[in-house]
Formats: sequence, C-alpha cells, structure tokens
Amino acid sequence: MNAGASAAERAAAHGAGQRPGLWVRLLIALGVHEEPAPPDTAMPWLKGAEGEIATQELIDVLITEGWTVLHDLGLPRSRSNVDHLLIPPSAEGIIVLDSKRWWATWLTDAVGGRLYCGEEDRHYDAEKAVFLARFVRDVVGLVDLPVLPALVVHGSEVAGGHVQVAVDGWPRPLHVFGPETLLAHLRERAGTPDPRRATHLASRVAQTLHAYVEGDS
Repeated sequence: MNAGASAAERAAAHGAGQRPGLWVRLLIALGVHEEPAPPDTAMPWLKGAEGEIATQELIDVLITEGWTVLHDLGLPRSRSNVDHLLIPPSAEGIIVLDSKRWWATWLTDAVGGRLYCGEEDRHYDAEKAVFLARFVRDVVGLVDLPVLPALVVHGSEVAGGHVQVAVDGWPRPLHVFGPETLLAHLRERAGTPDPRRATHLASRVAQTLHAYVEGDS
C-alpha cells in the first residue's frame, strides 16, 4: 500500500469529496482545493496523508540501495497503523518512522525534555511513535534486534534538522528529523549488507504486518 492511503480514507470518511479515493489523491497531488472545500474535520487527515506521501517520495530511493521500505501497515488487534517501516541492508534492526505535517511558521524543538511545535506540546506524538515501535517489536517477535522509533516533520522546521527527546519507559532517545536530514541519518544505519538476513527479517515482518485497512482491528 502507498503511504497516506489510510489517512486519505479517514479524510474521506469525514466528508472530503464524493469520490474519496480519486478526489483526495488529486487534492494532495495538485495542492489545490476543489469546491466544496473539505470540512474542518477532514483537514487533519488530509495533512497527515500529505506528510506521509512526501516521506514516501523521499525514502523510496533507499530501495535501490538494498533497504526494505514499507508503507501504511496495520497492526494486529489495533486501529493504529505504521506510516513507514524500514529494514536496513544489514538487517540489524527495524526503523518505525511516523510522518507529521505541522505549522510551517512554527519551530519544532525539544523544550524541557518534551517535544514542542511552537507553543504546542506535541510530546504525545513522541509517545505514540514509541508505542508503535514497541508494538512492532512485540508482534514481530524481535527480542534480539533493536526497533528504533523516529518522527519526520514536514512543514515546521526542526531545530538543527534533528532533535532528540526522551520518552518514559523507552531506553533510547526518540529521533525527530526534518526531511532535509532524514536520508543522511538513515544511511548511517545501513551497515554491512546481509541480503539473506534482510530477506528473512522482511519475511518475519510480512507474516505479522499487512496493508492497513480502515475499520480492521
């Protein structure tokens, strides 16, 4: 499944167009609003879909470099979904990446140990990213490999292109990237290619995580 599909469907459920799939995808691709404009309740989902698609366009280049890159995965027995999941060529773990699109005029930064966008406390998004990583770790059964949660923020500038925040109950900092720094940091984690191990890990993921379908739980 392509990134943004589940967010687009949720926008459609909030009244964004009479033909949701086509209308929402055109809206996102063209950056225009047709009449009637989508209701306010649909806008967060539209922005979410836009951020996820922007991330997909950015990170899919890694596939040609030996990475496994998956988008919009459903979690068993949950209404949550994983925006993007990446397995490096070394297969030395999994990266669970959540996309956000925040206010372009506000700065995203760590303030007092919490994640903020401008004056808004967004630490709950950091906690959600950790929740998703922990869920993936448990359902895939990764007791011997790290699962690294991360956020990429579109629109809002991320201070220095990269900040870290601590999340209670998680042993490592959560990384928050701007799109301009994301690829460089991911490539630092590529490691020594191990195609056989990477294929095996991708197979384990495929056995438990599938394309997200709205309404499944």
